[in-house]
Amino acid sequence: MAFPTVSQRFQRMDEGRFGLLLMAPTIIILTVFLVGPILYAIWMSLNSMDLTISPDADFVGVQNYVQLVDDPAVQDAVPRTLYFAGLTVVFSTAMALLLALVLNESFRGRKWVRVFILLPWAVAPVVNGVLWRYMFHPQYGLINAALYALGLIKEYRVWLDNAAVSLAIASVASTWKALPFLALILLAALQSIPESLYRAAKMDGAGAWSRFRFVVLPHLRGILIFVVLLQIIVSLQAFDLIYTLTRGGPGTDTVVLNYLVYVNAFERLNLGNAAAMGILLALFIVGLSGLSLAFAVSRRR
Repeated sequence: MAFPTVSQRFQRMDEGRFGLLLMAPTIIILTVFLVGPILYAIWMSLNSMDLTISPDADFVGVQNYVQLVDDPAVQDAVPRTLYFAGLTVVFSTAMALLLALVLNESFRGRKWVRVFILLPWAVAPVVNGVLWRYMFHPQYGLINAALYALGLIKEYRVWLDNAAVSLAIASVASTWKALPFLALILLAALQSIPESLYRAAKMDGAGAWSRFRFVVLPHLRGILIFVVLLQIIVSLQAFDLIYTLTRGGPGTDTVVLNYLVYVNAFERLNLGNAAAMGILLALFIVGLSGLSLAFAVSRRR
């Protein structure tokens, strides 16, 4: 009796099993490198793991989570994180939409412009933070030199000594880094809009603003929701930019939640507390993203 060959077995396999077979490598990789660390982090968050006291883990249940609620550092970091995330989402979405609209128009050198706008996206996040820190350096920064040469300031300023200004600068730096990727996503959506809709709108007497409002925005609504959700997730996880730009200073005035996780884990060596903070931050991101998505969907109805 001849056994079926491998190709014959694949041909006899139904679509459901064949799809699971194709997904199996990805499922295994995600289980090992994603689900495993998440479960370990949850286990750590339920244990007291302060390496300055003992290397052993001591089960304490939800005590780490209870302590975080009353932690003044966490209470201070939450509004800073929301402030930074809010500025980043607004800046990046607005600037990406504006850039996409410009790149969607026909002008000489458009192809080269599309290539050059990718440069910020190619810069490493740590290099991005260092670059902006030196741009706002109080003694030899480019921003001070330009403003002084234009007569807009009478003397060089220390820009990063104020928490609100520092977080705003960090938000601009984050926007500059993410702008090319977001603009290209929106540009692809713009190019999918049929030209006949623009012609019909012009024939009906619609101006530029009316065409943008009634033709462009309805077609971009879905991708704009995606861009906003993506920026919410990225901005709430900000660490490398804050670390290289301000190091949480002045004092602790620019310490956001993800930076606080780093401080607890690698400076204070309190792994249980840091794990609990990381889990709460993940739930916070999921919850805020879910609320934003629900709000956006409800507005579409």
